[in-house]
Amino acid sequence: MIELKHKNEGFSSVYKILTNQKIYKIYNQVAFSKYFRDNQSKFKRLYDELYKLKLSVKHKVISKSIIEIEELESDQKVTVKKLFNNERLLKNFLKQIKNIGNVKKNISSKKIIHEIENYTKNDSQHQKINNKLNELEKYIDIYLQNKICHGDLHLGNIFLNRNKFNFLDWDYYVLSSSGYDLAMFAYLEKLNKKQIEKISLYSKVSLDEIYHYLPICQLLDYLYLSLGHQKNGERVRKLKLIVDKFILNNL
Repeated sequence: MIELKHKNEGFSSVYKILTNQKIYKIYNQVAFSKYFRDNQSKFKRLYDELYKLKLSVKHKVISKSIIEIEELESDQKVTVKKLFNNERLLKNFLKQIKNIGNVKKNISSKKIIHEIENYTKNDSQHQKINNKLNELEKYIDIYLQNKICHGDLHLGNIFLNRNKFNFLDWDYYVLSSSGYDLAMFAYLEKLNKKQIEKISLYSKVSLDEIYHYLPICQLLDYLYLSLGHQKNGERVRKLKLIVDKFILNNL
């Protein structure tokens, strides 16, 4: 019997097991109900496409709730400071993010608004947001929603091997715009104004587009946290105020 080495209480609620140089992610029932995750067999086309485009390591779908992932050793630890102090490294990183847009968009029709709706439709505490879904969709759709995005870009999901960036944990991929992935990275890694300006310049994605999606990243973070054990925490309360202000002023 394989012993569970680590339980991840994150967005996808998975168990991660490392054995015989393989990583197995076993999705528990919470992942498919509380966090609205998909049956892993639906991800097979995505995993094959990512491997073909050299965006991620090889994933093998074992069953609807288990995937096997090739172990990837990072040959250097990437930090925000290191990324922004090395112009070549930053450009390579942003180029690889842009390459995510080369994934065939017919792999999925799942959009950001579908993620939001999953969280709000059956939860009375989010009635205000649920009432604004049409307006939220119009806000999101100001920029073309025609590229596959990772949806959860942060340094914990990014590995650098032989100067090539690889991305893991694709549970939240959606069809959106380049600005959304950059906004999510900026939000999750708490980038400052100068750093956001730099990723805009090097990626050739406008500052307006990146800043447009930052409130959506905050909204998704709030909805996720409000489901878990942090739902009554200070961070959730602060995010709720930010989200309420965004809805009042923009929708």
